[in-house]
Amino acid sequence: DNIKPEVVMKLLLSFLLIANIALAQVVPDYAKEARWASFIEDGLMDGDVVLLKANDHEFLAIYTESESDTKQTAVIVHGLGVHPDWPQVIQPLRVALTERGFNTLSIQMPVLENGVGFERYLPLFTDADNRINSAVNYLAAQDLEANVLIAHSLGSEMSAHYLANNKNPFKRFVGIGMPGPSAPYLSNINIPVLDLYGDEDIPSVMQGVQEKQRASKHNTNYRQIMANADHFFNDKDDLLIDEVSAWLK
Repeated sequence: DNIKPEVVMKLLLSFLLIANIALAQVVPDYAKEARWASFIEDGLMDGDVVLLKANDHEFLAIYTESESDTKQTAVIVHGLGVHPDWPQVIQPLRVALTERGFNTLSIQMPVLENGVGFERYLPLFTDADNRINSAVNYLAAQDLEANVLIAHSLGSEMSAHYLANNKNPFKRFVGIGMPGPSAPYLSNINIPVLDLYGDEDIPSVMQGVQEKQRASKHNTNYRQIMANADHFFNDKDDLLIDEVSAWLK
């Protein structure tokens, strides 16, 4: 009761300054994204670079047209800290699915500096939502259908968050190596879900297997499959493609 008003004001200003610094620290590493974009543009073998926009920031995507005449398009979301042509999981799927009746649009998600763990990305989930929405809007403008959302690792947690919290056109969701913290989002997802993981997956995936099952009890079209693979399906691209394609059929 005896604290002077000017002291209260100083404490309040200090708190706001600390809060602003904390918020400022959780901003996507746009310079890293630009380096990834330059790297991809220089070496892209399949598909076309597309620039999308979210949060007043332009980000890169790769559109790859199906070999068949179709409007069905898979939006593909990569994992922690990488890019939309990542050679593990992402590039094999974005190319192979064009041979199996889908166009693909693989998008750059917000990334942070190297060495940052999953938990530091949580404040960026709304940014991730906006990027997926931007992809959906782009496809609609091209008279294409955002039919299935396919994601790996942290990207599958971001995608589950998006599906649980946003009105969207997706009819199916494939989460590959989906971490256990995704479970609360799965409880609010009603479209068909493939929860695919490896028998040698990372701890955050293995420890969440039963939790994701429980969260999806309401969803009769939820299917969980354990494949003979590690988190990145190293040397198992064919297995990955076959599992995802078979479920999509």
